[in-house]
Amino acid sequence: MKIKNNLGFTIIELIIVIVILGILSVTALPKFLNMGQDAHDAKAKAIFASFSSAVSMYHGCWQVKGGSGYMQDLNCYGDGDLDSSYTGFPLGLTTESAKQGKDLKGSYCKDVWTGLLAGDDFVLENHSGASSFGSNTDIIYWYTEISLSDTAHCYFNYISDNRQKGAENWQLKYFPATGVTQVVRATLT
Repeated sequence: MKIKNNLGFTIIELIIVIVILGILSVTALPKFLNMGQDAHDAKAKAIFASFSSAVSMYHGCWQVKGGSGYMQDLNCYGDGDLDSSYTGFPLGLTTESAKQGKDLKGSYCKDVWTGLLAGDDFVLENHSGASSFGSNTDIIYWYTEISLSDTAHCYFNYISDNRQKGAENWQLKYFPATGVTQVVRATLT
């Protein structure tokens, strides 16, 4: 009687294993490809949360210092050179021309970002002057209205994940009259 030694796999077994691996890779690959976007989303949300916390801390400082109207160079937060709006939220640097903290300018938005988040590595670019978004730009910023109201706000779009104009990105809206911050998806053009 001959004893048959099986030293390998049959072709059928190999084909079944290859089909199973193919099915697994088709279902798992999209999740791995999207990890880069997930990392950008987490980074944007984290820096926007830091900004929101810093706004609250600044307002608390304003209240401790007396909490009454416009204050220049509030010196208990950051470098101590951010001025407040008339309601006690960060407005910008050198805001003497802001009608006692009641006007908003585009440059103030960048001032607030850099004043509250000192030491971050983000590259900011002014939206109004941007004909195209630079290859190293992380955040596009600007503002909506001059006179502070419940609707006047700075916006900061995180574009590091997709610098194409018309792409949807994470956006932080900051309302200096109320201190409200909102994180939404928005498209810049």
